[in-house]
Amino acid sequence: MPSTENRDQPLFKSKLGLILTCLGSVVGTGNIWRYPRIVANNSGNEGGLVFLILWALGLWVWSIPIKLVEFAMGRYTKKNVIASFKELVGPWAQWMGAWVICVSLLIGGYYSVVLGWCFYYCIHSMAFPLPESYAESVERWEELNDTYYPLLCHTIGAVLAGFCIVRGVKTVEWANKILVPVLLLIVAFSLAWSLSLPYAYEGIVYLFSPDWDVLKTSQVWVDAVTQNAWDTGTAGGTMVAYATYMSHKDGVVSIGTFTPLANNFVSFCCGIMIFCNVFSALELEGRSRQYIVNVLKDNGPANTGLTFIWMPLLYKDITFGRGLATLFFLSLSFAGFSSLIGIFELQAVTLENMGLRRIPAAIIVTIVIFLLGLPSSLNLNILANQDASWGFGLIPSGLLFCTLVMYYGPNRFRRVLVNEFGTDDFKLRKIWNYFIAFISPLIGVAIVIWWIANNISDDSRWYQLEETSLLLTLIQWIILLILVLNINHIYQRFFGKSNLRADEDTIQDGSIEVGQPKSSQKEEYLATTRLLPKKEETSEL
Repeated sequence: MPSTENRDQPLFKSKLGLILTCLGSVVGTGNIWRYPRIVANNSGNEGGLVFLILWALGLWVWSIPIKLVEFAMGRYTKKNVIASFKELVGPWAQWMGAWVICVSLLIGGYYSVVLGWCFYYCIHSMAFPLPESYAESVERWEELNDTYYPLLCHTIGAVLAGFCIVRGVKTVEWANKILVPVLLLIVAFSLAWSLSLPYAYEGIVYLFSPDWDVLKTSQVWVDAVTQNAWDTGTAGGTMVAYATYMSHKDGVVSIGTFTPLANNFVSFCCGIMIFCNVFSALELEGRSRQYIVNVLKDNGPANTGLTFIWMPLLYKDITFGRGLATLFFLSLSFAGFSSLIGIFELQAVTLENMGLRRIPAAIIVTIVIFLLGLPSSLNLNILANQDASWGFGLIPSGLLFCTLVMYYGPNRFRRVLVNEFGTDDFKLRKIWNYFIAFISPLIGVAIVIWWIANNISDDSRWYQLEETSLLLTLIQWIILLILVLNINHIYQRFFGKSNLRADEDTIQDGSIEVGQPKSSQKEEYLATTRLLPKKEETSEL
């Protein structure tokens, strides 16, 4: 197949750079900070195996099918999320892309705060001795959040991320070639060391023991899918932005499957590492199993401090413990930083497609994300609220991607955007049609409904404006939905006609022949501009 790319479009220089950049975007604080605390919160008194099973299933029925959509649409349209929804569905669907963009933006606000914690612990581990006990480690965590250091570190993270996206994909690819391998090596070492600790096997036994009663709670189902979405970046739109730098030779199926699998493997290793460390430290103190389980679930609002309290304790008995702790938090900072860059890049590409130059776009994104993260940097309860609201907000975003495929046609999407457009890749099989059109949407809708119903029945305070209450989450969702719908309506009313005239000019100048069916015009035009093979006159399966 001839080249399909615009010569001026920047591309990844190598497949290794592409893979490491995609891994850098998803491997980070979600694996080491969020995953262990989500596992702990959803483990019963007997163990956490039930959550692990649901989490593994969620990868195959939710994350991978939708991740393939993101990669395919970005590589094909070479546009941001909003413009991709417009091209593949129609102008009326731009609000769907706007929802995805806004959810990612809101996640970026508090994600920058979490990254700031990583910066702080990196410097603190370098300058001061590691804590000698659980109580001392908790005290340090609480002291951090009683100061303005989270605000300072959040500011540094946002400014650095804004600076990095000024030059685009070239800097991102180069950085990830260094940062991601270093992080993976340190995680591997930390896992091996944690497994060698006294009583580490108690943590493994607990982690892999089932407590079937947790199946009755909606939260374990919700968190299994939400953690997959948050951890892999599914439906966040970041991969749509990165995929615009992919060529037709970069496989959507291979990379879109490998990236979430590799990411979840890293999360799994981090979960084992944390549980072994916690059980080892507290078993040596003579604590009971129930006490240890309670400690795992009680490390600040929404268990936000689990990793930052326990990882320093993991390294305290190692000869070069401070150096390793510093290197660990440095690598975690790098991995989280690369993920934050992905969020920044998504927003910058969107502003660029709206007509802004890259530097002004980078400045605007930096200011907005700084302001969004400001409340979370000053109050952990606000961060817990943002994580509960917008971490779960990725589920509606995923449903919108499913809607796009169903509207476009699952078989047509698979054929045109994936199998015919790409080379050097596996073929996307027909079974994907059933997942993206039936199974994934059904799971997403069922989880949202069950989550709402169980919150109302189980939480007597669901209607109060508390940090993780159902009502506060729904209010934020409704505000965002009204906002994007109205903006889309205003845009269509005042700018829709000019876009229509531009489309008519495209037809009149010969790019598309007048008289062809609209779908044929579209595919013929895309085939011409991208030098794609024309659609064969065969019926779809």
